[in-house]
Amino acid sequence: MSSEIEELRKEIENIDKQLIELLSKRLKIAAKIGEIKSKVGRDITDEKREQKVREYWYTYARNTGIPDSLVDNILPILFSYSKMVQINPGKKKNITIIGYGGMARSLASLFSLVGHNVVITGRNKEKAERLASEFRFVYMDLDSALNWGEYIILALSPSSMDYIIKISPKFSNKVVMDIFSSKNEVFSQLEKLSEIYSFNYISTHPLFGPLLYPVGERIVLIPSKSTKNLEEIITFWRECGLNTTVSSVEEHEKAMAIVQVLAHFYILGLDRSVEILKKEFKIENLSDFFTTNFREINKIIEKVNNILPVILEIQKSNPYAYKVREIGVNELQKIRKELGE
Repeated sequence: MSSEIEELRKEIENIDKQLIELLSKRLKIAAKIGEIKSKVGRDITDEKREQKVREYWYTYARNTGIPDSLVDNILPILFSYSKMVQINPGKKKNITIIGYGGMARSLASLFSLVGHNVVITGRNKEKAERLASEFRFVYMDLDSALNWGEYIILALSPSSMDYIIKISPKFSNKVVMDIFSSKNEVFSQLEKLSEIYSFNYISTHPLFGPLLYPVGERIVLIPSKSTKNLEEIITFWRECGLNTTVSSVEEHEKAMAIVQVLAHFYILGLDRSVEILKKEFKIENLSDFFTTNFREINKIIEKVNNILPVILEIQKSNPYAYKVREIGVNELQKIRKELGE
């Protein structure tokens, strides 16, 4: 029996070798596609193509008896690495990141893949040095970092506006980008500062949260009156592996009211309702009864709770928040009536 097992294991090893060789070949072809996309200015992520790949994977897998769940586990990893090899950076930029939180770390991880020169700085030297060392970047004091960088990224929260206003005279002749989720008040402030101190300001909103190596994700770019080189900045983010959307402040705030304010409002209500009902119904281990869908919903609830201060800040600062929450509550009441209550 042991000899039979060994023979089968050798057969598996040969198959594994073929799989590795095919994976290598697939990634090399993906890299060539990335070069073409870069030349013609196309985003790395092609959602229609990914959906087509999913469909034929499911078809071929089912024909050979492979469960959908295995495909669901393989494809996201395959897509991710295919996008990573498609990154085609142009000229390296000197990038100064002011901040060291989750989004600063996310962008630092992205820039490390592309190979840009990055400096981390901020008010807390120890935290800035820690983030810099994680990705083999450099820490500099604020003045040196601002003097050195071509692109200045404000990886800070809107509550840091007083600090940003204080240091803004040092942004002169630089490209400055904030990453605030809500632009209602800060955009106009930074736009005015850019005109006073002669820096090139463009607002950005990474739509992926504190995610490491966010290749293939999307970033929104909002030009200001002082934005002079929009196409260059679009190219910069595309070459970093992000899909780009250009928007006005108004369009951005309205869209975020739907996808952030309304969605998070429902999620917060769901989370609180679940906790109350667990106690009322005396269910100690609700996870023992999770359906597949609720398991995914629970993951989203956990993510929201992990960044709750940011979520609440967006709820308060978005100018359309009240309207979407009002509509959201009204629609729930309509559904309740339709159910005969």
